[in-house]
Amino acid sequence: MFERIRNGGLAALMAVLLIGLLAPVASAGEESPPPAGLMWNRTGLPAVFPLQVKTAPGQDHMVTLIDADTGAEALAAYIKGGAFFKILVPPGTYRVRFATGEFWQGEQDLFGPGEKTQGFEMPEPLTFETRGLGVKAGHVVNLLARGPGRLAAVTLKDQLICQSFRPQFPAPDTTVPQPPVPRYSERSERLRDTRPGDGPRYTAPSRLDVRSRFCG
Repeated sequence: MFERIRNGGLAALMAVLLIGLLAPVASAGEESPPPAGLMWNRTGLPAVFPLQVKTAPGQDHMVTLIDADTGAEALAAYIKGGAFFKILVPPGTYRVRFATGEFWQGEQDLFGPGEKTQGFEMPEPLTFETRGLGVKAGHVVNLLARGPGRLAAVTLKDQLICQSFRPQFPAPDTTVPQPPVPRYSERSERLRDTRPGDGPRYTAPSRLDVRSRFCG
């Protein structure tokens, strides 16, 4: 009787140990996904042009911008499915490539092998540039209606940031003491004897006041 119980307990212990060994193997490829937003920018250029991507809940995305001339990867960002996403990208013309899936497994494996990772690329490169005087041209990519094999459901429109430049007008220099305001008779007297440099001093404008707004 004792032998039978001992053998049964040993078998149960072996089963627990086997499950413990197999469980890490099943999830070894999964990693915590990166925070939503920019992952890296390898261009060395300032990111000033808007890129907005609209997605449905259920699957995350990694978007990669590839220089249309050199083929070099320029920028990558991570998108949480269904969440609002917008980043600023550097100027240039880029091929826009997406990888999508459910469980992130790192930049090398993306969302996993085979059908676990779905990849697609925009049909035409996107150009991020300044148009005219002070208009920054970006894009909105809408993936909400896209399903497997339905690249035609991807829609695209421009997103423009208009900038206006307003000079700061000179203001009186309050650090210099000003004489009291004279009476009318004294002012008439001074009009006949006005010298250069009389009156309040003004400071020169230090910079332009730049204002930005979405205009398209």
